[in-house]
Amino acid sequence: MAKSESSRDTRTKAREMREAQLKSEKRTRVIIIGVVVLVVVAVVAAVAAVMLTYRPKGSALPDEEAAALLGPYADSSPVVYSHNGIEDPDPNLPTLTIYFDYSCHVCAQVDTAGGEEIVQAATDGKFNIAYQPVTTVGMDYAKPATTASLIVAQKDPEHWVAFHHALMGFFNEQWTSGDTRVVKSMDQSIDKVAELARSVGVPDEVVSTFDANAVQTYLANSTKVWGEKKFAGRGDSYGTPEYVKDGTKVIPFTLENFASDIISGMAE
Repeated sequence: MAKSESSRDTRTKAREMREAQLKSEKRTRVIIIGVVVLVVVAVVAAVAAVMLTYRPKGSALPDEEAAALLGPYADSSPVVYSHNGIEDPDPNLPTLTIYFDYSCHVCAQVDTAGGEEIVQAATDGKFNIAYQPVTTVGMDYAKPATTASLIVAQKDPEHWVAFHHALMGFFNEQWTSGDTRVVKSMDQSIDKVAELARSVGVPDEVVSTFDANAVQTYLANSTKVWGEKKFAGRGDSYGTPEYVKDGTKVIPFTLENFASDIISGMAE
């Protein structure tokens, strides 16, 4: 009898051990499944975040982000310069509006030849200048150049004029040399624009805010509005650069006498 009870006790203990083991294995499986699910969810979330935030270098910034970056220029306004500085025009003076493309070789040529002389005339109080970027050529260089120009006008206005001339001067060098590899490459243009900004004294904290292309909508709108203008002296065709007095009359010029033609035209 004692032997039978001992046998039953042994079987009972064995059963209890198996049940305990099964429960333990079940808990382990549940924990493993839970951990795997959490890991999968985390991976999916991370991939989704990357997909949402990734933007190929040089692609257009979404409109809301572009507007925040461009600030007062988000409505496609020009950069205005006068003897008072950037964005402080003299209401008693006429305004010269310059329509240009940072990748237009004639724009770059005339700015290199006489752009500083025209700025000096404005500095001397002869007129205000409104620099209005538009698209006529549209090489890769134009987007990072325009974006950076509008950012510098806001955040480091004292260096804007020098930066503008540097951007134009570099394009002119590329064009006249026949080696346009940089201005036809988005990646190289982005790096060059940053280099040019630093070379004229724009601080790194401003350069670091440059987005390669925050001007997709800006340029589309400014170009459309410009094309709809009915300026006196504009023929059936038009292009950049175009110099307009007080928003009404095109000022003709020759390449040989560019600066003097524009300054004389503003005095008429």
